[in-house]
Amino acid sequence: MNGKIFRTGIYARLSREDSRRGESNSITSQKAICMEYISRHPDLELVEIYDEDDGYSGTNMNRPGFQRMLQDMRKGRIDCAVSKDLSRFSRNYIDAGNYLEKIFPSLGIRYIAVNDCYDSMAPGSASDAVTLPFKNLVNDIYCRDISVKIRTNLDAKRRRGEYVGSFVPYGYRKSAQDRNRLEVDDDAAEVVTMIFGMFKDGFPIRQIAQRLNQSGVPTPMEYKRLKGVNFQTAFRRKAVSRWEYNTIARILKNDVYLGNLTQGKRGTPNHKVHDIRPKDEADWIRAESTHEPLVSAADFQATAQLLGRDMRATDESGRNYLFSGFLVCGDCGGNMVRRNVGRDGRKYVYYNCGKNRRQHICTPHSFSEGRLREVVFHAVHDQIETMMHLEEVLAYIDRLPLEGRKAFGCEAQTVKLEEEIERYKKRKMRLYEDLTEGVITKEEYLDFRNSYQAVMEEKQESILRLKKEQSQAAATGIGNRAWVQAFAQFRNIEELDRRVLVALVDRILIYENKAIEIQFKYRDEYADGLEYAQGFTQEIP
Repeated sequence: MNGKIFRTGIYARLSREDSRRGESNSITSQKAICMEYISRHPDLELVEIYDEDDGYSGTNMNRPGFQRMLQDMRKGRIDCAVSKDLSRFSRNYIDAGNYLEKIFPSLGIRYIAVNDCYDSMAPGSASDAVTLPFKNLVNDIYCRDISVKIRTNLDAKRRRGEYVGSFVPYGYRKSAQDRNRLEVDDDAAEVVTMIFGMFKDGFPIRQIAQRLNQSGVPTPMEYKRLKGVNFQTAFRRKAVSRWEYNTIARILKNDVYLGNLTQGKRGTPNHKVHDIRPKDEADWIRAESTHEPLVSAADFQATAQLLGRDMRATDESGRNYLFSGFLVCGDCGGNMVRRNVGRDGRKYVYYNCGKNRRQHICTPHSFSEGRLREVVFHAVHDQIETMMHLEEVLAYIDRLPLEGRKAFGCEAQTVKLEEEIERYKKRKMRLYEDLTEGVITKEEYLDFRNSYQAVMEEKQESILRLKKEQSQAAATGIGNRAWVQAFAQFRNIEELDRRVLVALVDRILIYENKAIEIQFKYRDEYADGLEYAQGFTQEIP
């Protein structure tokens, strides 16, 4: 080529998928092929090798090695690039055509793809104007096909409850036997349970973060680094990260600590767009009971409820006040606000309707904290005793023989309804005989048939309703009454504290007439259990 010597750079790339195809496509093999080609062409002088794009997809042109080569081209350091084939250069049909037909010619760059027998400055290269786009298109289609297969495989694993993330959630580690399964990391799990426990005890999130920082507990990021994990995150702002509000909040909201996996929250639209974007919640993939939980369902639910309430007020120790987040005005629905009142050298605490203080659209509803503490304590104590009494009744039912239960349970009612349906079926069959024998007219036949059909459908609906009630009542069966155990653990309480309220109470409503309504948790379960027990006791002779 007119005696010109081209300052040449070798470009080599290997994606993760390419690496599975063996040594023939390795970085070393690519460089060897290119160097052997250069040695046979005196007009090519090797200047640089760009081989750092190991693990990068060919659809992404923003690769460090490729970008470094472009910079050298623009600086005039090299004017020729050699790669094993076109697929090493790019698997994006549009980008490959743009570089080969516009960018490289404008920079005066010669490009050679050894195995594709392509040289942009060789005689007859113009004939490749037709075949070259087809080769690039084939490479693009191959990459799309691989992308679809990988996405499908990952989604299948997510639906099976297998963990496919690169970095495990704080509190867990990947099982040595199965890298797609999570197991408890005891050291980190202890911190997670402590965070949930402190929050239940009334510590605000910022106070929890402060305590952890003072105790020198490594943050999730620092813990991964201490374990030798090369972890990068956009949340890091300092050389040594500290526990912050958002760190604690993410832990308290993450249902992975329930033993569930929610994956596929983020992703790329397709194999050509590499920006990771959040997905709609409807597209998330959830799997339950995939690993050992660190918190109970009751504690997680209670935490979720408290996170949505106003609990900014704290006492001298930094904890939330006893009733923070629980008190609601029974008339307007606004939050009750704590207020200190000094009288005769003594301090008294009252709760007033917040909308009265700020917007003046409700009455004060003033109620003494001391009196409120007393009323709620006795109400909680009575509710615990009521639950324990119901538990005794349910336990007695559990001990009844199965045949004895059928005598007066849902099963007996179902059997009776099924027998009645059979009787009406037989009546309906005899109607036709009565019609043919002239016992009844055709109009009477149609009226009776429709009437019998309506009765059978009604009784069939009753059976379905009974079966539904029976399945709901199964939650009251022996070994399944976690809601009773939630109350039983506080059976011997001597004073009211924050942990009791978090576990047992949903809301406390205060009305203008000083009436108090305490809405306990597990109200639906209690009602089902009570109905279940009454259904038996009413039938006992």
